Amino acid sequence: MKIILDYLFLHLKTYPQWGFYGIFALFLAFSLWFRYGYGFNPSFNHSAWAGWWGGLFYATPYFFSLGLYSIFYQKFDFWFDYGFWGLSALILGVLYVNQYLLFYKNYLPQLPFQLVDWVGKLSFNLHSIFFYLLIPHLYLFFASAMQKTHFYGCTSQNFYGQIYFLMLILMFPLLIWASFRPDFLQTYPRYKPFWAENYWQISPVITVSIYELTYILQFIALEIFFRGFVVMALAQYVGGASVFAMVAVYCFLHFFKPLPEAIGSIFGGYVLGVIAFYSRSVLGGMCIHIGVALLMELLAFAQIYWRAKE
Repeated sequence: MKIILDYLFLHLKTYPQWGFYGIFALFLAFSLWFRYGYGFNPSFNHSAWAGWWGGLFYATPYFFSLGLYSIFYQKFDFWFDYGFWGLSALILGVLYVNQYLLFYKNYLPQLPFQLVDWVGKLSFNLHSIFFYLLIPHLYLFFASAMQKTHFYGCTSQNFYGQIYFLMLILMFPLLIWASFRPDFLQTYPRYKPFWAENYWQISPVITVSIYELTYILQFIALEIFFRGFVVMALAQYVGGASVFAMVAVYCFLHFFKPLPEAIGSIFGGYVLGVIAFYSRSVLGGMCIHIGVALLMELLAFAQIYWRAKE
């Protein structure tokens, strides 16, 4: 645990402006209130300008955090670097495509209605995995300045498994508490078996297992993208401040989930981002993310089972 605390203190020591943290926190707090308190809908389903609003959705926290960094730490050179703008376009492009340009939706109406939910959620996972990994691969291939010894932190070097196991144990009580919230069962389990299993006359173990496999793979790809690609590639231009940009967009990504998750994504994203920046490994983040995701799925299924017995 000491090594993680050392990473965190080093990052805070490198970026010591508490005014920066205060305004950054206020921005995220206001955004959370606007989403959950005011009732802002980030899907923009009923807007004729959905495409434009979707483009601004992730660009706002991304550029706000980097602009704030520039002002407080007097770093402006990267704004005039074409490489920075190209990388930013790729990062925001992946986030946009994975949220607002879901190509597979064009084919869902052609399916029997019993299969739409399962196929749609499975397709979302596969769609996200594809773009989370495709763009970093292409960037690494064409950007010769990047270190190519490891693929954005996919290395066991500086990986301390016992620490992440302990972190999962410490988080378990919070997950149990969250599982009793009304909005928890509205979101989890991510796939609720019924229609597809009846249509095919098969056990839900099959459909749920296939879905959960793609769900796990999505989190592996997500860690590579956020903690690997965003943090490590963007660090070429802004150093460790890339963690703040990652945390901001990562928080907005969780606006489609319950409030406790969105809040937790800020702290969890920061810790995992700092670890990835200094250790150059994202395996720890993968372990935490997969562990938490599977525990939440299990707790949700357990809640459904207990309520059905009552």
